[in-house]
Amino acid sequence: MAEKIDFLILYDLKADLKEEAIKTIIEKLEQENYLNDKEQFFKDVVERESKYPTYIGYGIGLPHSQSIGVNKPCVAISRLKNSIDWTAEKEKVDTIFLIAVPKESKDNLHLKILAKLSRLLMHEDFREGVKNLKEKELLELLNKKIEE
Repeated sequence: MAEKIDFLILYDLKADLKEEAIKTIIEKLEQENYLNDKEQFFKDVVERESKYPTYIGYGIGLPHSQSIGVNKPCVAISRLKNSIDWTAEKEKVDTIFLIAVPKESKDNLHLKILAKLSRLLMHEDFREGVKNLKEKELLELLNKKIEE
């Protein structure tokens, strides 16, 4: 992938509802200066999620948005303290990959990230790494795999 993607990792995220989890992750993205309008980004993510929930199986949610509220691309990976309902069918999620990409990004960056992560998450060893590795090792794994 041509453009460098930052990863932000949050462990033991406490949330009871999907929107609460997304909002908490967005707060962290704002603190780390990835956003210029957290309300707009939250609105864009929730709107996208309401049309097509991003549950991909294996306890993983993959919410995303290309938004004017984002000023720098980032993927926030969050491990939840407890699993939460992600879909109307009550499919549970304990790991969230929130993809934040600026509206003006070139070359469909958010779709490239989404496709790459979706492919990687089909592999059990990658999912196990995401769910179990400590931050430094997880960052190394993500940076290596995304660049491949």
